[in-house]
Amino acid sequence: MGADNPRTMNRSWWLLSGGFLLLVIAFWQCQSEAEFPPLEQEDGLDFMPMEIGCTWIYRVDSVIYDPLGSSQPIDTVSGYLKEVITDTFSTPAGLTYVLDRYGRQDSLSPWAYQKTIGLSLDNDRYLWNEDNLILVKCVFPLYNGSSWDGTAFFDPLTTIPIYGESMQPFKSWDFRLLARGESHEIGPYNWPDVMRIQQADDENLIERRYSQEWYQRGIGLVRRHMMILDTQCDGNPSACAGIPWEEKGEKGYILDQWLVEYIK
Repeated sequence: MGADNPRTMNRSWWLLSGGFLLLVIAFWQCQSEAEFPPLEQEDGLDFMPMEIGCTWIYRVDSVIYDPLGSSQPIDTVSGYLKEVITDTFSTPAGLTYVLDRYGRQDSLSPWAYQKTIGLSLDNDRYLWNEDNLILVKCVFPLYNGSSWDGTAFFDPLTTIPIYGESMQPFKSWDFRLLARGESHEIGPYNWPDVMRIQQADDENLIERRYSQEWYQRGIGLVRRHMMILDTQCDGNPSACAGIPWEEKGEKGYILDQWLVEYIK
């Protein structure tokens, strides 16, 4: 019997190992989808409740960058936010839930009204209408790795005044599902079933856009972390390439918001 052709053996081994690798990948994908099947709208809205009376109270820490500020260019502000779904109204597109937002500096001060936000569903899109800008916060069904156009209803290059400075806070936003079924200790709670959605994670020499939200099943938003910053670095942005944004930011803000109380 003649000796095996080394070239044939190498080709056979390559085909076998490649086929085995494809089987492993397919098996892993099936396991992943089995563990986290597509999140349909009815189940997905359990992470984003829309019911009259739902109340969320958040602790908020923020760093404000204002180069023209009268006191200091970087200021730290802390306080509380309360968001309450108070009403509904009908439009040709469907039902809109009215969410009123209040703020206060400490736990003993009275709540002061800030603004009203509209929550609604557009086919399979969960919409958040704040300051006449509609964000597509989520889409259904939601698959592992889903991404979508969160700024589909407005130009992401829209210029908005932020603490007296003109900025494009929604530039380069890219919405995607990062994870489901996670456990996170946030503030005073350990949340057992968290879904994380990234809204932005982009930077260049003069701009940093980062926004991520954490949602707990049956509760809603339990954390929001944002970094919306611009810099010119005294006219030489490349000189600041290795400096953290917390230090080189010249306008914009950093926000950390987490849930301290939920009432239904």
